[in-house]
Amino acid sequence: MRRTLSAKTAGSRGLPLRLVPALLFLLLAALPAAAGAQSSDFPPDRIFEQIQANRDAYDRAVFIFGDSVSMMCTLETIDFSALQAKLDDTEYMVSAMADMMRQANDPGEKTKDPLWCMHSLASVLNVLFADSGLQTSQNHGLTIPSARLVAAYAGALGMPQPAEVAARAREIAGLIDAGVIRDGDVVILEDAGYNGQDPDAYEEDWLTLGRAVLPQAAVTLVLYDMFDDIPEAPVMGIPPDGFRYEAPFPSPKTGGMRSHNQALRDAAATLAKDPGNKGKLVFLDMRRRMDAFRAALKARYGVAALTPEGIHPNIWGVGFLARELLRGAGLAPLVANPDPYLDLLTANASRLSLTGKSLDADTTRAFIRTWLAP
Repeated sequence: MRRTLSAKTAGSRGLPLRLVPALLFLLLAALPAAAGAQSSDFPPDRIFEQIQANRDAYDRAVFIFGDSVSMMCTLETIDFSALQAKLDDTEYMVSAMADMMRQANDPGEKTKDPLWCMHSLASVLNVLFADSGLQTSQNHGLTIPSARLVAAYAGALGMPQPAEVAARAREIAGLIDAGVIRDGDVVILEDAGYNGQDPDAYEEDWLTLGRAVLPQAAVTLVLYDMFDDIPEAPVMGIPPDGFRYEAPFPSPKTGGMRSHNQALRDAAATLAKDPGNKGKLVFLDMRRRMDAFRAALKARYGVAALTPEGIHPNIWGVGFLARELLRGAGLAPLVANPDPYLDLLTANASRLSLTGKSLDADTTRAFIRTWLAP
């Protein structure tokens, strides 16, 4: 049975009030299961709304569904200390922390930041598309009135709550029926954070989502397994393995143990061979790829590609994730002019890890082109 968080588990005994930022990010990843958070806590971005309102203005679209890993990339550290007094109020915490993350990612004056285009995975794709002449981008990328190719964050998947997952699957199928998601589009599904500690239920969730897409439209559906580097401290009474996607858990279906990543791999294999599919499934071993990138980055510059809680990619990590998704979805050949983007990252190399460690543009230029160029 999938292990959800209860009020008892979520009490202050599970986590001291003197919280380090890494554990606060982990707390955000755990809280949705405890507080019954809805997908509205991770709403679609402005570009998705523009696509939905005038779909015919966009030839092809990349729809990214997932949690905060897909929704945003922080360009600065977020101070959650004001929330510590309300750790026992899980309903308040999940909405307050999500609000703080969204506020940190709200445009405002931040559009003047040269790294503003890195504020979300979809935004990274769009700046690459715009520089390659594939779209008309205005208002610092917040308005894209027309495009040959456009990317949008389309909302959460409801993991790891089966009822939420089923509801989101119906909504995605509804987007296909309404002609918002069309033949030739790319649909990317992602899940991170609290894993539910039940790989069998996790596999069923992925089957539910995949079957809402593949038999319905001739799209490219991209799934990928999850990277993480979780600290040892428990969160709200949950052991660290509750956030580790390669950690083994009992699997009655297989008669043994398997990880949530393995459950996803198994679901992907089942979905890919369904003879009723109109679409094509692409599965990316993103954990192995991100681990290789993390190791190279650490060895070369002594900085990380994930934020300290071990779930969210920092700017380095989002750049690498975008590269791998473009390649996996077959879109990289369309990015004909990556130079402005790569030059931007090189000029701001000291900020990419969010640690303030000084990195010289001359010494990072080749590394960035090797690891982040589509």
